[in-house]
Amino acid sequence: MASHRLLPLAVAVMFNTACSLSPPAAPLTLEPPAPASTSALLEQGQHFGLDNNPLTPDDHILAMTPDMRYFVGEQVPAALSEQARLRYLVDALIRPSQLGLEYAPGVTLTATETFDERRGDCLSLSALFVAMAREAKLNVYFNEVSVPPSWEMLSDNSSAIYKHINAVAVIDDKPQVIDFSVDIYDYRYPQKQVDDDIAAAQYYSNLGVKQLNGGDPATAYAYFRRALHLGPEEAYIWGNLGVLLRREGLLDEAEIAFRKALSLDPEEAAALSNLARLYRSEERRDEARALEAVIAERQRSNPFWHYSRSRAAFERGDFDEALTSIHRAIRLNREEYRFYQFAAVIYRRQGNDKKYEEYGLGGAQAKFASQQHTP
Repeated sequence: MASHRLLPLAVAVMFNTACSLSPPAAPLTLEPPAPASTSALLEQGQHFGLDNNPLTPDDHILAMTPDMRYFVGEQVPAALSEQARLRYLVDALIRPSQLGLEYAPGVTLTATETFDERRGDCLSLSALFVAMAREAKLNVYFNEVSVPPSWEMLSDNSSAIYKHINAVAVIDDKPQVIDFSVDIYDYRYPQKQVDDDIAAAQYYSNLGVKQLNGGDPATAYAYFRRALHLGPEEAYIWGNLGVLLRREGLLDEAEIAFRKALSLDPEEAAALSNLARLYRSEERRDEARALEAVIAERQRSNPFWHYSRSRAAFERGDFDEALTSIHRAIRLNREEYRFYQFAAVIYRRQGNDKKYEEYGLGGAQAKFASQQHTP
């Protein structure tokens, strides 16, 4: 499926090839693992006190309850045009006097749970929208967006990856993005249609990361295994499984998982970092150094790495270093409005009102430019 340019919430645009906001990654040479060895990773249930059934758990993330169907029937008159039904549905979902959905990062729920709790992360809100939109006879699909990587640092300094997902409604052959976390979304980010199984795989992976960080490795393994049954080509999920296996002391198996992730996507940053860390812990110095050289080269040319360094420096009170890093990010990508906004925050903390206003204005202008499109 080709990448597309899309715009937020009910704005019609034509499909175009999306531009990449990051430079090409440094090449990676790594032997992919044998298929039999990767298959064996999904048969480690005995280690976790589980059977080897990849079909459990089964949460039916798009299931509709009678209350949900009644809500759609009441709020979205069937006689309306498709465009009007879309508007009515989105309005009913976000209006405080109706469902009043709230974006809650890290809260991964099924459509039913999201309806009941009226909150959820990007996947949860998108799942609820997709389920209800289909009930309203709209043509909708999940849309995976390649935003700058979002990962969670675990207690052993490993990295676990999350993905961003929204939804697209197609009306009169024109796609319209529905994104409930618009501060994350930018139409310039590469994006692609994904089927329901891939969305469900992300759901289970998110829950796996949550259980991994919460100290329940058996449940985390069950979730990752289910995710990979649904999305066996999803590199980041293999990487997340590798983190779990490493924490369980299954180092050979963890290496296979990381190498599998990188064979599917050589740019999978967390898997690359985690594999280098694994080699270093095993004193495989030459292999570790080779990967660390690739990581260093990619980091130097990646504006979002400098952005993350700037935020880390800011958190520890090193404002000079924070400014140095954020200006490197801006030099590498002058279109990312969040870089300007964060520079303004740093200058404000330093009491430099002139620079604060300058970069605040620059951020507003970059954000406005990012929202322009050609219908």
